[in-house]
Formats: sequence, C-alpha cells, structure tokens
Amino acid sequence: MKLIFKKDKDEENQININVFQIIDGQEQEFSYVDMIKALIESRKMEDPEILEGFTGAEVTSIKRMVEFINEKVEEKEEDAPTA
Repeated sequence: MKLIFKKDKDEENQININVFQIIDGQEQEFSYVDMIKALIESRKMEDPEILEGFTGAEVTSIKRMVEFINEKVEEKEEDAPTA
C-alpha cells in the first residue's frame, strides 16, 4: 500500500491536507480499514508520495510515521508464535 499526501487551499485560503491510497494501482480515498487490511496482507507500507506544498518538517514527519508503522508491523511479525 502506498499513501499519497496532497496539500491545497480552499476558497477561504485555508490549507487542507488530503490523504489517498493506491490499491491495485488505483488512487482511492484513504481508509484506516483498507490500510490495516493492506498491512496484514503485505506486512509493509511503501514509501509515501508527498506532493508539493509541504514543509521539510512535514515531509520528515510523514516519512517517519510510515517508518514507525513498518517497524511496529515487523516487530509483531517477529513476536508472533510459530506453529
């Protein structure tokens, strides 16, 4: 699963951050349920795609979040009992 982060402004110049996901090659609205299903299936999130408009700190934070999720999934896999 790959996440895409987009930042834009609305009519009142308020900044909106939108998150989408790529599932089976198709861009879809983000869903936590779909993210969990994808993590169960693939055991890893792909590097996120971060479009323009994000600050360096925001990019770092998003990338760190994905790394953290991957680390936790990997830890759970290592801790799982073997049959």
